[in-house]
Amino acid sequence: MTPISEIFNQNLFGVSIGKLGLFFSIILITFIIKSIFLYIVDKKISILIKKTKPELDDLILKAIKSPLGYLILLQGFYLAILSLQLPEKIGQFEIAAIVKPIYILSISFILLYFVFKIINIIAYYLHKEAKKTESTLDDQLVPLLVKSLRILVVTVGILFILQNFGYNVTSLLAGLGIGGLAFALAAQNTVSNLFGSITIFSDKPFQLGDWIQVGDIEGTVEDVGFRTTRVRRFDQALVTVPNSLFINTGVVNYSAMKKRRITFNIGVTYGTSVKKINEAVAGIKRIIEGDEKFDHSFYMVRFNDFGTYSLNIFIYCFTSTTDWAESLRVKEEFNLKIMQLFEDLGVEIALPSQKIYLNAIKGGN
Repeated sequence: MTPISEIFNQNLFGVSIGKLGLFFSIILITFIIKSIFLYIVDKKISILIKKTKPELDDLILKAIKSPLGYLILLQGFYLAILSLQLPEKIGQFEIAAIVKPIYILSISFILLYFVFKIINIIAYYLHKEAKKTESTLDDQLVPLLVKSLRILVVTVGILFILQNFGYNVTSLLAGLGIGGLAFALAAQNTVSNLFGSITIFSDKPFQLGDWIQVGDIEGTVEDVGFRTTRVRRFDQALVTVPNSLFINTGVVNYSAMKKRRITFNIGVTYGTSVKKINEAVAGIKRIIEGDEKFDHSFYMVRFNDFGTYSLNIFIYCFTSTTDWAESLRVKEEFNLKIMQLFEDLGVEIALPSQKIYLNAIKGGN
């Protein structure tokens, strides 16, 4: 009968059965530890969180559980591999040169995964705060900030991995700095657009959906990015506007109007008497004052000009609404009331006309 010690000393694939047994035992214990530990985390942290802010429960547990589980498994597998006491070389391959980089790479990915989970929690609260503000730009800014944060984390993670793999990160960054100078000179427009986007998000000259005009471009804002802003013109064409344009050119935000202006001249015939002119001016004022759809804080109605063909009455007022369609309806009603007023007063609206005066010529003979 073969002693147990001899059975454990027998080799299988170049490794003793005893070491293989220890290897699988460590893995089994690792899975057990993972299950127990995550169960404790799930219960205890849930209780602690529910005493403070219940909405954090799922977010924090998801941020902790998965990375922690992967980290426990990684440590268990790493210890299990060390327990095999593999030779320094198998053929032409060095075991340490393979196992250690894989271990470092795995830890780096787990850490990145954990940081990404934390960023998700930050994003959740940023979205929540953005919804409290009236500006729709905040809703647009949050995804851009989260994306930038993730890019930053990935960049730092790559540098960390390169450092642990023996690369001189300092020299690499110095080289990138020299090359970056040339790159920056070649990318001045991109940098200018980036500063333009910062100006938009900080000053908030407009929001998504606003009717704006910048330079010769007029329409509604559909999207704001780090480089460009998309504006939908009224002919439904989509214009991509570089954000640098918002630094160098003034932005007219029509949606920010508090009221909408109505201004025009109306001409009456030269045969209209002074009394009728005064009655017409007073009547137009009464129309404005008696209509709540007009802003009564400031308006002007004056007989102000002797025109070529007419006596001109100047009208300057504001509608209470800023909606374009509604303001057109108010103006239409206003025009009809003026026509009715002139009809009641017997005042004629002037048309371009000429009068020719002929003198009789007295002849002899």
